[in-house]
Amino acid sequence: MCEALHHRGPDDQGLYVEGGVGLGVRRLSIIDLAGGRQPIFNEDRSKVIVFNGEIYNYRDLRPQLVDRGHSLQSSSDTETILHLYEDHGPACVDRLRGMFAFAIWDAAAECLLLARDRFGIKPLYVATGPWGIAFASELKALVAVGLSARQLDWEALDAYLQLGYIPAPATPFRDVRKLEPGHILLWRRSGELTVRRYWDLPQASRSEPQPVERQLLEWFDESVAAHLVSDVPVAAFLSGGLDSSAVVSSMALMDGSPHAFTARYFGSGAPAADETPLASELANRYGARLTLVDIWPDVRDNLEPIAWALDEPHADDSALPTWLLSKHVGAVYKVVLTGIGGDELFAGYRRHIGALLGGYYARLPRSLQRAASGLANQLREPSGATLGINRLKRFLSPTANAFADRFLGYVTRAANGDRIRLYNPGLREHITRNWAQLRFETLYRDGGSPTGLRGGLYLDYKTFLPDDILALSDRLSMAHSLEVRVPFVDHVLVERVFGLPDRLKIGWWQNKQLLKRALRTRLPREHLRAPKRGFVGPTSAWLRNELRGVLQDELAPGRLNRLGYFEPGAIQKLLEEHLSRRHNREGILWALLCFSTWHRLYAEDHSVRPYHATRP
Repeated sequence: MCEALHHRGPDDQGLYVEGGVGLGVRRLSIIDLAGGRQPIFNEDRSKVIVFNGEIYNYRDLRPQLVDRGHSLQSSSDTETILHLYEDHGPACVDRLRGMFAFAIWDAAAECLLLARDRFGIKPLYVATGPWGIAFASELKALVAVGLSARQLDWEALDAYLQLGYIPAPATPFRDVRKLEPGHILLWRRSGELTVRRYWDLPQASRSEPQPVERQLLEWFDESVAAHLVSDVPVAAFLSGGLDSSAVVSSMALMDGSPHAFTARYFGSGAPAADETPLASELANRYGARLTLVDIWPDVRDNLEPIAWALDEPHADDSALPTWLLSKHVGAVYKVVLTGIGGDELFAGYRRHIGALLGGYYARLPRSLQRAASGLANQLREPSGATLGINRLKRFLSPTANAFADRFLGYVTRAANGDRIRLYNPGLREHITRNWAQLRFETLYRDGGSPTGLRGGLYLDYKTFLPDDILALSDRLSMAHSLEVRVPFVDHVLVERVFGLPDRLKIGWWQNKQLLKRALRTRLPREHLRAPKRGFVGPTSAWLRNELRGVLQDELAPGRLNRLGYFEPGAIQKLLEEHLSRRHNREGILWALLCFSTWHRLYAEDHSVRPYHATRP
């Protein structure tokens, strides 16, 4: 299992084996380089911890532990967690600020504690059986030693084709689950297992501080400063967009001249995705060192290692630029800051405007909704170039006045009727097509059913952020032994900002109004006006040109017949529509391409050894 995770920690390996208990860890040395080796024990060696992540307030916690009589043998954040557990038990997680997944074996109580950070920045997979319990940071570590029978969970995979990712706690395999963000798991030798949530987004509204823009910058700078805690140098990803520019400008104001890396695209559609002028302008303003990383649509060399690194089928089209940036930066640095999470905190997606307007639309008579939807369905994407018409169709689709269902419709890549036509008859009858709907409804209800913009942001925090963006960022960066830190995804900052009034965050057809106002004094005017891009390549154009051969090979009728899941004729129709530019089908085609590649590596390869050991 440690060998399967070598990339996550190439600096060191630690093992603890005692009777029926085995803990293993791979270490990427960032804090206390000499003394932070794991596993770490308490004073009488009755408790032991393995830990992945960073605790940003550990230096504040250490003096309190010493005052209570604890003897600390290292200067690491890992040991801090273990002594907090001695004092507070599982409630130790309430005092931690950072990103983490850790396991504590309490030999005296014969109890295992597993914990995952509030937002799911760090991953944690769990498998149980009559033999006991196993866990790992990545699915491949469980698969590599036969702890999963690898039976596909088609309810979860149908949700994947609907969303582009698999929401927790599901995985592609029936017998493996993800521990949800903000949850702990307690397992006792008797076999008793309990899971409970220890944190959630605040439900109460917050009064507006005055002046709100200045206060917001102070909160944000404090978060960035906390995320710079490191005994090694820290770099930054810079897309040229609002969020990463905010991070780099904050770093520059407190740390001089940060080293930033940005993507420079080549191939079809590259000019529309180019942000290098914006990134260069910001770097020049703050005297930051800027390195451009060339992104070519060379998926034949990268698709398999990316799919292997991601563990699960994952259809976010930022995978290739994230992989190549991480590879480049990971050759020089161990830690990088990014702007991930700004959209979820400050309402940066079109669907957030939809969350506000959708409530009004849902109250219209169903006859008017059906008429509006019918007119929208007659529209065609201009030259198949964008997804704007498709988004309009989803918004105008007749819907009940159930917020979670409406919001799911905004983020759906392929509606139920479209997906069911893709499956062959034998599989079709076993898929309910409502797993994602039930998941969204449950999360929304358990979160207190927030309304308006806050409801949309809440669902993004519970689904898209942890299971799409953060999962992709963690796997693809750690595949190159690079730790990504996310100052916008900090529970202290989020608790301060999440409850602010909706009217502050979003204006009339203007996303991220509050953040833009706060950054007016820091960013060039062009950054505040630029359209949203992020590290996303021109996928639609690539699929029609440079990736056309790869796409046609993976989705060839012969291969689809061998897999036995899909109707080749339905898939070929999607291909023809996209390649002829009649419709933009990039979302579902990219999802099918990623699934086929993942399936070959994780379901068809009977050995499933570490990728680097079996392929060049």
